[in-house]
Amino acid sequence: MLERLPCVALLAAALHAAPALSACGPADAGFAAPGTLAATPVSVDLSHERVLLGRHGERVPTRPAPVWAEDKGDLLPRTWMDKVDWSAYRVDGGADGAVNGAVAGGVNGGVNGGVNGGVNRGVNRGADGGRAVAPTRLYFDPEGHLCRIERYDRPARGGPAPQQPAGGFALEYDARGALLRVAEYEQAPGATYAMVGQTCLKRDAQGALIEFIADRCGNAQDPAGSRRFVRDAAGALLRVIDTTALGEPVAVQTYDGNGRPRQRYVRQYSPYAAAGESSASLPYAEPAPQRDRLHILEREGLSRLSAEVPGNEWRIVRIADDVPLDDSDLESWDPQTQTVLAQGLTGPLGQAPLKPDEQERIWKAMHDKPGRILWYVDPMSRVLLVPAMAPAAWQACTDPANLTGQACP
Repeated sequence: MLERLPCVALLAAALHAAPALSACGPADAGFAAPGTLAATPVSVDLSHERVLLGRHGERVPTRPAPVWAEDKGDLLPRTWMDKVDWSAYRVDGGADGAVNGAVAGGVNGGVNGGVNGGVNRGVNRGADGGRAVAPTRLYFDPEGHLCRIERYDRPARGGPAPQQPAGGFALEYDARGALLRVAEYEQAPGATYAMVGQTCLKRDAQGALIEFIADRCGNAQDPAGSRRFVRDAAGALLRVIDTTALGEPVAVQTYDGNGRPRQRYVRQYSPYAAAGESSASLPYAEPAPQRDRLHILEREGLSRLSAEVPGNEWRIVRIADDVPLDDSDLESWDPQTQTVLAQGLTGPLGQAPLKPDEQERIWKAMHDKPGRILWYVDPMSRVLLVPAMAPAAWQACTDPANLTGQACP
């Protein structure tokens, strides 16, 4: 039985890896040949997502790409290869010695600092001892960095084994051994390879991650959206800013002094909008998850509320602090748990007019009790009133050069 391959630094602990020169080379230099690196065959076909055995006996879901980032939650780039026990999938007859040890060394570690991983493909042995094509070959440098992943198509029954990979990935590292770029290649006519995608991780002088770009890295002609990691002088994470391909910020996640997530801010179109209201996207502090639709308003929007249906009874209420916001049994109007801030009947055009003092009171309540100010457009339908951020506040919050801990309100 194969011994379990040794483990190295965990993904979460590899933000600042020790300097290490990688022989992998630049990922965008092409995919014609692996050079002098030896192949480590792996018997798992990862053309489709599946679950593999982890180093500690856990189940590890695979992904199509070596590195990715989620839209919410943990926003740091992730890998899955560092969690897999590759010795369970290594094929007899593959590379041995230091290269076999590199299967663990290359995939353990993390995108936030040191050694990082990739995908897996390999070479297998046929029943007659001959060489049969399996879907993956992995290539590691002597320091254990995963440099190259080759993907092989399975031959037709009785047909010859492919001599060239159908495609794969090339990985690039900095002098510290931190992942910088992953380029994906597909076979093109004439036995050449075309780059079909890439992911870049930009770092500061200390090696800390400052930007994640999921496609078209550094292409001024066709830029891609990115994720900026704003850090203070000591390297502590202050904010994560997501931008579109045009450089427009669309989301900001803030963090406290201990690196724990705080308030998230987003810019999007209001899920609820009546006729005549602005159709522009608005930035706002994202409330806690709940079932109600959001109605994102600028201050002047309270002067022109409209439910579109005339003659309906409406009211704006504040939900008591001790009432769960996600309780579906408490969605109807209830005077026991709701304080009325304004009420009336919708006018001939569905308008719900508010007096100036009511507007001021409701606007203040929207800030003081976020997530608890609801507008019942009729006795059975309601939306959550959410205040839009002022343009200057959004500008300060989304400015990556703003290194204050209070850049966002």
